[in-house]
Amino acid sequence: MSERTILIHLPAYRDPELIPTIKDALTNAEFPNRVRFGICRQYNPEDGFDDLSEFKDDSRFKVKEMLYTEAKGLAYARAVINDELLEDEDFVLQLDSHHRFTENWDSTLIGWYDDLVEDGYNPVIGGYLPMYDPFNDPAGRVQEPWVSEAACFYPFGTIFIRPTGVRDWQKLTKPYPARFLSGHFSFGSNKWATEIRHDPNIFFAGEEINLTVRSFTHGYDLFHPHRVVIWHATMREERSNMLVWDDMSSRGDDMWWRGNNDARARIRQLLGVEERLVDLGEYDLGDVRTLHEYEEFTGINFKNHAFQQHTIDNNFAPNPKDSPWKNSYYHLVNITPDMLPGKDYEHILVSFDDIEGKGIHQTYITDDRLVRFLQGSTIHYEEMFCTTNTPVKVVYWGYSKTQGWLERIELNF
Repeated sequence: MSERTILIHLPAYRDPELIPTIKDALTNAEFPNRVRFGICRQYNPEDGFDDLSEFKDDSRFKVKEMLYTEAKGLAYARAVINDELLEDEDFVLQLDSHHRFTENWDSTLIGWYDDLVEDGYNPVIGGYLPMYDPFNDPAGRVQEPWVSEAACFYPFGTIFIRPTGVRDWQKLTKPYPARFLSGHFSFGSNKWATEIRHDPNIFFAGEEINLTVRSFTHGYDLFHPHRVVIWHATMREERSNMLVWDDMSSRGDDMWWRGNNDARARIRQLLGVEERLVDLGEYDLGDVRTLHEYEEFTGINFKNHAFQQHTIDNNFAPNPKDSPWKNSYYHLVNITPDMLPGKDYEHILVSFDDIEGKGIHQTYITDDRLVRFLQGSTIHYEEMFCTTNTPVKVVYWGYSKTQGWLERIELNF
């Protein structure tokens, strides 16, 4: 490894894991003197746990601070880091602010990058990282790599991307082609971070698909890591009432909702789903590859909300052209006790039916959700599936232990 440097890109919003993340990165780096930090610290002075004063005389640290009440969203914080704090570092490691690192993570990432360049690629390595538990560390670390998969299209046009395990990952010998980058882990060159600037108008929703398609169409080749190199924590439960949407809601600020709605509109226009009503300017697609080439590579059709079976099965990209397509559907199931008033249900059927009344996709609720429902709670969850048929209604139907099928509720889909 030569004298090349890495800027660790950390947007931190009231995060008690910020300091442990910094220290773990330095402890486990093979060359900590070549590691730099670009931090956008959005803080509450009353918290105390994210105080960076111990690093104030360390030239490796570049920090932009703002009160948490001045925060304008995740992509805005990321834009501050890349636009104001990134200088002549050779690489950017884009993360969140809650991570743990394997030994020699820095030389590992640069080694993978160099190998891909030698193979003729213009790489960015990213994706969803396996998790760690801050309250059970290191025992709670997942010890196998994850892959980012397309779960469904949301009604507002963005894709729900989620992590899952990698089949036969032990047989992989190098990073493999990816459909998606991740906001919390993307490693690329300074040129990539400078060219694919973060759109500060993307408050939160859509950040990852925006970064992904713009990187691809600008000519970057996307890869997932084949081994664990860094861990990530969601930190949502641990930071209850300290997240940006919690703070904004508590002070009556609707920026979270307005920002996400505006961001989704920008994403739909970026993806060609809606007519262009705004000039995306420097945050638009590139001209090295087309959006259609991305769709062919990944097996995703944005306008039709459809995935190829190859993608649904989470097989590696690129996709074969002859893989069949299925449409993606999403529904927020909401069953209240007054809808199904029975007291001894053995299960509740949730069925999505076609125009002939045939079930396309069915779920039998028998788990803790049913137990809580019989105690008076609402069943509320997301149902997502892919099909070649068209669902026209959703059916909620309770089955009694003593009386068989009882109440049946039908709602147009």
